[in-house]
Amino acid sequence: MKYIILSLFAAMIATSAIARDKNIVSVTPVSEDADAANGGIIYALPKTAVRITIEAELTIEKVGPYYKYSNRYLNLTNVITENSKRWRITGAKVEALGVADYSRRYKISATETLPAVSLTSAGVLNGINITNCATENVDNDDNSDVIYDVNFDDIQLEKAVLTKTSTAAMAEEAAQAIYRFREKRMSLLGGDDATIPHDEGSYNAVMQRLDKLENDYISLFAGRRATFHVVKSFILTPSPNGEKSTVIVRFTDNDGFVDAMNIAGQPIYADFTFSNNNVPTYAEDSKQRKKVPVDGLRYIIPGNLNVKIFDRSNLLTEVNVLSAQNGQIATLPASILTDNTKSIIINTINGSLMRIVTK
Repeated sequence: MKYIILSLFAAMIATSAIARDKNIVSVTPVSEDADAANGGIIYALPKTAVRITIEAELTIEKVGPYYKYSNRYLNLTNVITENSKRWRITGAKVEALGVADYSRRYKISATETLPAVSLTSAGVLNGINITNCATENVDNDDNSDVIYDVNFDDIQLEKAVLTKTSTAAMAEEAAQAIYRFREKRMSLLGGDDATIPHDEGSYNAVMQRLDKLENDYISLFAGRRATFHVVKSFILTPSPNGEKSTVIVRFTDNDGFVDAMNIAGQPIYADFTFSNNNVPTYAEDSKQRKKVPVDGLRYIIPGNLNVKIFDRSNLLTEVNVLSAQNGQIATLPASILTDNTKSIIINTINGSLMRIVTK
């Protein structure tokens, strides 16, 4: 009797193992499947792009409408006498991004149950049996197309200034207003003004308001200067067989960023250098590889990419990133895809295998 029970138990285990083995999962290149769009899940491996961000500083100087009278009425000598714009490059940044490589697409098929596959919105493989998906690449804000200006439109002129009929008379009245603001401040500081606010918050607000009015009115004579931080971003996908150096944009001191074809500007270059320290293996379409059918999950052993951003005389930045397009295709056994206790996480930027976790 004991022998029969043990035999039945062994048979149940064998039957269970056979049932599990019935679900066969395979991964094949889309190019080898005439009906790739049906009966499976298609994923792409990534290519590594780079987002290059050039940072610049724009300084604008604007002549005040009463600058000719600045010395006469206010005894100001260091004033802006002509409008100007000055640009200068302050730095650069490089960030690796992942884009879909549609030349490296694969179809996951199963005889019964497909594994839980996670993809990005572009169809790049993110992982198997995972719950936390990778964050999609989001472009940085590029404010290079914003119109920058400095003007005096925000200054609230007193009625006495606006009613004057000549620029000289308006300038004289504006100068008198500045003296009145100063007298008011001195009165408040000396404690002689009957309208001094009793609480500290109101007192500070009144003093700040007087300071702003005085500075605004002085700018009508001395002019205004403002400095802006400007960034220009470019996304490039370099190829190991493509151009190793490219002009991404040109730059002038007067106009800032100009088109790459505008020879009046100074070129800013991106240099790409690929290197590969991967384990040696046969390419997937090689004769040697075709002798042994491959049906496992493809990922990438990435190569290296050196990126230099520079103008004619200065190196702005240099970074090294892992790159998918000069990497080597590698394969995980297809059997791992039938084990729902295993989570596989793939890097969506360079296609590398990040980790395999047992739940």
